Amino acid sequence: PAILEQGLVAALQWLASRFEKRSGVECLFRTGDERVGTPGHELPEGVPLVAYRTAQEALTNISKHAQATRVTIDLATSGDVLSLEISDNGRGLARSDLAKAASFGIRGLHERASTVGGWIDLSSGATGTTLILSVPLAAHASAPALADDVGGGDNRDHDPSAWASL
Repeated sequence: PAILEQGLVAALQWLASRFEKRSGVECLFRTGDERVGTPGHELPEGVPLVAYRTAQEALTNISKHAQATRVTIDLATSGDVLSLEISDNGRGLARSDLAKAASFGIRGLHERASTVGGWIDLSSGATGTTLILSVPLAAHASAPALADDVGGGDNRDHDPSAWASL
């Protein structure tokens, strides 16, 4: 999306505002660092798009299923980890919802996160659902490229097409 050219913070602010106007659900975006993803504070390649698409998918699911009245999106960097947390005050997910969603939606979120070395944590209860995307940023600078790995080790953790952890 072109909005990402303005940085991840601007893109998530825009996404939250647009979601609130379209759905009527209050959507608050918060970050401790407005500079994340801007010139001089760039994120590794692929990370902004993964974060944006994760938030977009979470908001889509909230609007379709959660019956929420409030959503909070928190973006933070702590140490060398980017965290994006999307929480709602909706009805939560039943086990049957999770089983059904694991076929496509949640699996897709896990797959997308793995393309940048990240992971998704999902928790849900009667008072809402929280999805957290975590991406270690330092690993991008020091991780060897897959093509350079001639040692023949197990590369499932670095292979974005591997669904072994699902």
